[in-house]
Amino acid sequence: MKRTKINHLQKSDFAFDAKWLKNGLRLSAVATGAALLSGCNSEDGYIYKSVTACELDNPGYDDRCESAYQKALADWKRTAPRYRSESNCAYDFGNHQCFEYSPYFIPLMTGFMLGENHRTEEDFDLDFDRPRGLGYSTRRGTPAFHRWVSSSGDMFGDYHKNKVKVSSSAFKGSKGSARIMGRGGFGKTISSRSFGG
Repeated sequence: MKRTKINHLQKSDFAFDAKWLKNGLRLSAVATGAALLSGCNSEDGYIYKSVTACELDNPGYDDRCESAYQKALADWKRTAPRYRSESNCAYDFGNHQCFEYSPYFIPLMTGFMLGENHRTEEDFDLDFDRPRGLGYSTRRGTPAFHRWVSSSGDMFGDYHKNKVKVSSSAFKGSKGSARIMGRGGFGKTISSRSFGG
């Protein structure tokens, strides 16, 4: 399903005055600075809190949404931070945000992100083959509080957003296995790179 939209502009959209030019230049400078900070290789990431949300946004691709979710969940279970106790996990992610993954506790995967499809000319514009599992924290004071965060500590913006601007490297496969964390340990691993504002 293509997301491209055609905007129809009217002549009034191009009304010119000095104040508009001054504000436009100011906004242009801010946008240019943001583009430089995010790098040239940025793309949209589409975040779904459930398989059903993915299916509703991509009619006819139910199997692909389910498959993407399962891939993201398998990767999440392999790479999510491990804690020796539920209370240590809850310290970073909040109460009822962790589950036992014997012999450890890991945070819940509360969403998954799909990037844009650049590799094929198929009918859909999402890359269902490279999903990214995401979680968030409900505990105030943690760096991941109400922010989408990957198992490796990259943050992708506010938990309420379902579309964020990310680096194309955000969809590279996670290497290695999970780290064992102590109380408050995940906050120290959160990347300084924050995408999606």
